[in-house]
Formats: sequence, C-alpha cells, structure tokens
Amino acid sequence: MRFGMHLSFSNAPQLAREIGCQAVQVFCGNPRGWKKSPLDPKFVEQFRAGISAGGISPLVVHATYLINLAAPNERIYRLSCDSFVLEVARAAQLGAQYYVVHIGSHQGSGAAEGRRRVAACVKAAVRQVPNGPTILVENTAGGGSSLGGSFADIAAVIAEVATDRIGLCLDTCHALAAGYDVRSADGVKRTLDELERTVGFDRLHCLHLNDSKGALGSHIDRHEHIGEGQIGEAGFRALLSDKRLWQLPAILETPRDDPMVDDPLNVWHAIQIAVDVGAVKKDILKARPLELLRKAEKARAAQRKKERTALGRGRSARGQKRLAKR
Repeated sequence: MRFGMHLSFSNAPQLAREIGCQAVQVFCGNPRGWKKSPLDPKFVEQFRAGISAGGISPLVVHATYLINLAAPNERIYRLSCDSFVLEVARAAQLGAQYYVVHIGSHQGSGAAEGRRRVAACVKAAVRQVPNGPTILVENTAGGGSSLGGSFADIAAVIAEVATDRIGLCLDTCHALAAGYDVRSADGVKRTLDELERTVGFDRLHCLHLNDSKGALGSHIDRHEHIGEGQIGEAGFRALLSDKRLWQLPAILETPRDDPMVDDPLNVWHAIQIAVDVGAVKKDILKARPLELLRKAEKARAAQRKKERTALGRGRSARGQKRLAKR
C-alpha cells in the first residue's frame, strides 16, 4: 500500500516530500468556484517534475465541490458537466492517474434519471479527453436524494457509463455514515464482501482513509483524525488487515488546524497501523520525518492541554452560575 494526503495544489510536491507521502491528492484549482484560469505550462512542468522526483504515485485529482453530475436543473447540470470535462483535462495535463468525483444529487428527479445524466457527462469526458485519468466515483454518506450511498447504487452508475475508465474510490468515513459497519473485523468483511458482489474489486482503485465524527448510519459527512472517531483504531486495523485492500493507494483527508502538525501525525499513524497488520513492510518506517513528527506531537499535546483547560474553565463557570441561581 502507498499512503498520502490531500495537499495544497500550489506546493503539493514539496509538502509531500516534507511529510513523507508516497501518494498525493489535490484539487486542480479553486474547489469552490466554477471558473479556472488555464494552467501555466511552466507550473505544470515544475509540478510534474516535483511529483516524479518525489517518487509519488499515484497522483489523484479531486473534483470541485460545486459539481453535481446528476443535477435536474439544466443550468447547474451544464456548468457541472463543463467543469467536470475541464477538470479531467487538467488532471491529464498534471499527469494524474485518477480523478475522483462525487456522483451528485438527483434532487427529486429520481435515481434512474440522475444516473442517466451522470453517464452522459462521464461519456463526454472520456470522449473529449481520450488519454485522461481513470474517473473514480466516490461513495457518499447517503441520505436524501444523493447518489452513491450504497455499493449497489455505484454499481448501477458504473454499468450505465459502460467504460473501462470508471471505477470506485472507497471513503471509510462515508461508508460508516451510510450504514456500512467498518468498526470491526466482521463488519469490514461483510462490507468488502458486498463491495465485491456489487462493484467488484477490479473497479476499486483508491481508498480515502478517514475516521468519522458521525455514527454508523448517521449520514453525517464529517472527517476525524485516524483512530479518534467512530471507526476507531480497531476499525482501521480491521480494514488494513484485509488483503483485498493491500494493493491500493490510501489518501487521507483528515482534519487540519495546522497542516504540518495534523497531516504528518495522521498519515504516519495510518502507516504504523498498516505496518503492524502486515499491509506494508516495516522498512517504510525508515522514511519517517522524525524531527517533524516530534515537533508535531509536541504541538498537538500542547493544543490538547489548552483545550482541556478551556473546557475545565467552561465547566467551572457554568457551575458558578448554577450556584449563584440557588
């Protein structure tokens, strides 16, 4: 397995080397806007050179948040499709192997109609960017009119698109929130068995390794630090123990108050678990940025102490108010 982080687009190769990533995910522009300036050829050359020099593989590009390939509103659908095709082309320019996108929401128009719209956009991208990256549909936390909350739903989308250039990116936080119990060995086995029956492991190309603030089946898409959420340490040990996942890259999208504190601690925590369960050879630990990790551990400990102190003061203040009322 190869582990990496979602990093800032502008300096991802440098950050990846500092943190010790073997894989990287980026946005290819402003993730909250439709318009994107053309990529500067010099930047592309330097970016690709940095990715190559760092031995980083794969490079994954994540879609803009605004894209909704299943939108029934014609204006939003057209903006989404145009942006989608453009981003697939930009991902190809950057040398990305994969482009990850959420399927979107049919917003009441029905799942079948939503899938039809998604398929039309994906087919357009495959046609217009013939040598582009493999397009990976990311499972969602489910709920409402969103598509992609179940493996059966994703399998139906893949079947509708009918191209070799589409697959699945499995997000662990989203899976738990959608109702897949990945907190134990038995739950992980049931989850991956269902994935194998529906989507198939030949279509699974990437993992998003995130813990979850939301509980099982909550449909809450909120990521947490590895081992500190509802999946927990035991869940990630179970996931990374399953040999069906051992050839996949794992990208983390965990919370960050300070990227140079939270990112290295999360990615190397995940790598240590992978080493412990045999998914990765222990030689990888020689590449740990030890000085950075020491500083990060010290900074996180200080932040946790500060948070506990603030919490204690808040409780004390509430207690004093209750006493005053008496």
